[in-house]
Amino acid sequence: MSLAHRTVLVLPLFLVASVIIGCGSTPPRAMSEQAFAERLAGHEAESLEQRDDIAERLLRRLEYRHAEEADQGRADEPFTYEILMLSSGGQFGAFGVGVLQGWSEVEDPAFQRPEFDLVTGVSTGALIAPFSLLGTDDSIDRIDQLYREASDHLATLRGLLFFLPRQPSFFDNQPLADRIASELDLATMRGIADAHAEHRKLLLGSTDLDLGRFRIWDVGPKAVRALETRDPDEVHRILLSSAAIPAAFPPVEIDGALYADGAVAQGAFVGLDREEIVQVFREFRERNPDAPMPKLRFWMIVNGFLDVDPELIRASWVPGARRSIEILTSYAMRVTLRHMQFGVELIGSDLDTQADFLYIAVPHDLELPLQTQRLFDPQVMEKLAAEGKRRGQDPRSWRTEALAPEIPGSAIDLDRAPSETR
Repeated sequence: MSLAHRTVLVLPLFLVASVIIGCGSTPPRAMSEQAFAERLAGHEAESLEQRDDIAERLLRRLEYRHAEEADQGRADEPFTYEILMLSSGGQFGAFGVGVLQGWSEVEDPAFQRPEFDLVTGVSTGALIAPFSLLGTDDSIDRIDQLYREASDHLATLRGLLFFLPRQPSFFDNQPLADRIASELDLATMRGIADAHAEHRKLLLGSTDLDLGRFRIWDVGPKAVRALETRDPDEVHRILLSSAAIPAAFPPVEIDGALYADGAVAQGAFVGLDREEIVQVFREFRERNPDAPMPKLRFWMIVNGFLDVDPELIRASWVPGARRSIEILTSYAMRVTLRHMQFGVELIGSDLDTQADFLYIAVPHDLELPLQTQRLFDPQVMEKLAAEGKRRGQDPRSWRTEALAPEIPGSAIDLDRAPSETR
């Protein structure tokens, strides 16, 4: 991997270093064992209840879409349930925004950007997801503007001693919080609530640091509540928590729990497992026996590289730690892609319908401007956005076969010689 590629990974080195530094820290939080056990039980119960609600909303959406098709005289034609997944990736989210912009210019009906029935997002993907759900060119341009204007002002170091353990994080997240509050105003809440009324879902992911669980936030009902109370703070905090890169930004407290970047647990997600999706689609057919089985399309935008280039590594902890994180991140996303691919194939087989999985990622040969310790580098994001738009305009950029990390050599290109030791 070239130096330009590797420098985007400097931050994790600081994270590793912060663990090694002294013992001092912020005061511990207190909770009785009984209260903690009750909170864990409450989380499990709430997760099951939310899963059932998401499944119920999926069924309602299928029937809503079927009624729309019937009104237009297409009751005998199968419609397609469209799912968009937006991965983590920090400033590489500029690539995903570019893809969405370019996608709006596609003329091929088979690959035009659809109205999504379900949108999920993690970390930087969570910032993009609400505007993807709204789906208008204006909404995509709005999130594009956020990334174009992102700079060091959104992530300011906490003074010269930012690395001390007593600090809540390396960077102050207040500027980012203010920008989220500005962009997700009540008008945006109205758009999310309107989508919810049509049973279209917006799901965002954070990591519950106390319980060690991935938390899925169903944002639609919260947007409805925000309109009722005229207070969207809860939605703002959910987005801020999903983008709270560990150590870089502080965890976000919501209802007494600490949440951090959803990518700690999962780089991307659907929100329901295969069996639940199959069960809902079968129930739709039972309730509508004359309707054809709907199709499914799972679109995934990977806001980052998938390839790890061969490279000779010095035998010291800094390059070793950096390289390990690099490989871990790459293979984790490859495993996710592989699981998604297999899962979608099984859904299609179980339902005897067409189910497609398509994904797009930053090309491994994209050379980025040199950067060092910046979380948001305008030059890097500008190039990522341009490449995303170029690829979004071309339907051939969407891939269907995920590389299998369990096959030796599949994660590298042997034609690229190792770079000199760094």
